[in-house]
Amino acid sequence: MASYEGILNWTHCQSPRSNHNDPTRPELDVVTLRWDGEQVARRDMGTGETWTLDVARPLPGPATVEVVVRPNVDGSVEDVIGTVVLSEDLVGTGFPATDFHVAAFDEAGAQYELTYRVRTVPGPVDAPPPVA
Repeated sequence: MASYEGILNWTHCQSPRSNHNDPTRPELDVVTLRWDGEQVARRDMGTGETWTLDVARPLPGPATVEVVVRPNVDGSVEDVIGTVVLSEDLVGTGFPATDFHVAAFDEAGAQYELTYRVRTVPGPVDAPPPVA
């Protein structure tokens, strides 16, 4: 029986909310990735930045990944700006161009892209039967 692994590859910020050159806006966005409700990564991001991720987790079943963004201001509210569901249906062909999926989110003034993929994890190799 095949098993699967979900991989978060990178996320890109193109959000005017995190424009650190504009003194009227928050300096950076705080970006949090939640995997089935559990925080798996967090980083401050400015507009135009790409954050390379190395987040891989086994997929015993479909997993929900949320992209949560909060302006870097005390007392501000978090915005869940997007959700993707990772499952074995997303397994690629082995050709790099087909393995990656991009979800673009634009919510509450926050604009982000999340790139992810799912791969089959090779199982244990059966040992050949002993020679009699």
